[in-house]
Order: sequence, then C-alpha cells, then structure tokens
Amino acid sequence: MRCERVLLDGTVRARSPEDTWAVIAPRLPDYGITRVARLTRLDYLGLPVWTAIRPASQTLAASQGKGATDLLAKISAVMEAIELWHAEQPMVPVLSAPACDVELPYPLAALPVRVGHEALKRMPLEWTMGSGVLSGQAVPVPLGLVQRSARPPMWQPAAFRATSNGLACGNQRDEAMLHAMYEVVERDALFTDETSGGARRMRLDPQSVDEPYCRSLVGQLLEAHFALELAVVDNAYGIPVCLAYLWSEDYPVHFAGAGCHTDPHVALSRAITEAAQSRLTCIAGTRDDLVSDEEAFDALPPQPPAAERLRSWGDLDAEYEPWRGGFADQATAVAARIEHVTGYEPVCLDLSVAGEPLAAVKVICPGTRSRIRRSVPR
Repeated sequence: MRCERVLLDGTVRARSPEDTWAVIAPRLPDYGITRVARLTRLDYLGLPVWTAIRPASQTLAASQGKGATDLLAKISAVMEAIELWHAEQPMVPVLSAPACDVELPYPLAALPVRVGHEALKRMPLEWTMGSGVLSGQAVPVPLGLVQRSARPPMWQPAAFRATSNGLACGNQRDEAMLHAMYEVVERDALFTDETSGGARRMRLDPQSVDEPYCRSLVGQLLEAHFALELAVVDNAYGIPVCLAYLWSEDYPVHFAGAGCHTDPHVALSRAITEAAQSRLTCIAGTRDDLVSDEEAFDALPPQPPAAERLRSWGDLDAEYEPWRGGFADQATAVAARIEHVTGYEPVCLDLSVAGEPLAAVKVICPGTRSRIRRSVPR
C-alpha cells in the first residue's frame, strides 16, 4: 500500500490522526489496553502527554506518548503499547542451530550480545527469519533479539540484549520501518557521543529556532521560566539527531529528550517534547521501570553558556537534505546510509498479525550500538 505523506506539527505520518484513531480505537482490547489517560494537566507546561495502560503486560504496563495535540499524544501512547504487545507474543522458531551452522550475512558479534565470547557461536540458538530492507532477501535473526518477556524460558541463557530499539508500529510497513530505523540511528549516535564524552554534540541557541511549531515549544518553555538546553549530535549517518534538556526550580532535575528524523525540525520537536514527557512521567509516577532517586534533586541550576559558543539553528538546518519521495523512498535511503556506515544491511522482521489494520516491525541493524543506561548525560 503506497500512502501519501500527512505533514503534521512535529511528525510525518501516512494517515491523518483522525483516521488512525478510528482504525485503532476499536482494537484496543485486542492488545490488552484497558485505559488511555491524559496526563497533560498534572504539569503546568501544558504540552500534551498521554499514557496507555496494559495490566497484563509482560514488559511495561504503562506506555507514554507525546504530540502537538491531545489526539497525537494519545495515538503515540497507544502505538508504543501496541509495539510492546507484538514483541511479547509467542514466536515459533524456524530453525534451531548454533550460529556456526547458519549462513549469516553478518558476524554474531555485530549484534547486541551480552558476552562476546567465541563459545557463543557454538551455542544452540533459536532463529526466526527477517528480510533485508534493501535486498528483500531472507536473513536469519536470533529469536532472543526479538521476543521480550518478563518470564524468559528456563534453561536458556540470555545471550542477547533484547530491547525495544528498532521496534515500531505504523499505519503501514514502510512508515513503521522508517521510524524503527530512525530510533536505531538516534541511539547509535548517542552511544558514540557518550563514549566521546559529549564531543560530538553542538549547543544550539534556542532563540534562533524559527520553525513555527518548534519556536512555539521553545517560547512556551522559556515563558514558564524553564532552563532549556538544545544540542545536535554529529553522526556518521548525516541524519539530524537532536537533544533537549529541561530544568526548573520547582522540580530541579535535568530531564532529557532525544529525536531523530530526516527533517531537522521534526527531530528537534521530538527531543523537546520527549524531555517534557519524561518530566511529566516522573510527576505522574506511571512508568513501572523508572527508579526513584532522591539524589537527582541535588542537581544544580544549569549555567548558561556564552552566546558565542552557541550555534544558530538556521545555519544547522541548511546543512541537511530535505525529505524526498514517500515513505518507501525514505526508508530505502535511510537503510542505504545505515549499510554504508555499518557495512551490514538492516533486517526487518514483520510482527504484524493477520487481518491487523496496523504494521508492526522490528528492525535489526548489525553493527549499530545503543546505550544501556536510560538517562542521557549532560
């Protein structure tokens, strides 16, 4: 199905928000979602944040979502919950064999393994099949990278670090696949930046942001007397990866958000709204995987840098190529960049259920890395 792009504040989708909600709302019980709640007014910022609750979840019982409107934030929360539901479903392996007996187009060490030991190649593993994003060829993938559960199988060592990285849900496959690869690129860029001690990030002047929606977000935060730090993370993919940090006297914690998208304005808006979502999520206490850390309240107010050390958003915006074509074209372009950087073709696994009105995928990108800890250090 080839869909037109629907341009919205802070995102690009294949359907209008109204059409998307009309499709998924009747199916919420199928995914175990019993409640969708608005969290926005628990904070005085007013940026829309919603949560979707799945009491029988095998991973997270509460999923958060943000967006330019209440409807977009509600859809975002529900989509995140649906992504996790797909990753929790039982999967039947197509093959059981050690990696040394399987013809792989990538080395096992290029995957997120817990221990990079030679013996792992001889360990019996269960495999499922994905397809190369560029070639369409069948590619074996360890099942342990895909399926997530709070109750892993007994007598099977957890050889791989199974995360939600590259897990995405969308109105159609190309849309879901593209957003999955954006997430992989973002996390790999942040990993590289962190290992360099933050040397790959450039601080931005919030006052220089001129795109209407992003400018409204910046203005809303500054008017509420928040300290706002913005940065862009240089990366090998040439795709905008943005960071945002919020701090306020009433809740003196540095809340971070990150965003990646071919359109730098979308990347920036995602970073800002994710930072606001993180703050509101802690206020609401609805994420069952977030720990309470009283030491966080010892965070000192950020020191504003000298103006000459900040880059203008307009100068940076001009460095990136605009989005070209539809979702399929953009997914191909991003996959080609990933293959060029890592040397390995991204692999897509279709997690969708027959007759489902949405597309759920897991994209594995051998050679990419992601950070283990949740916080994004300043």
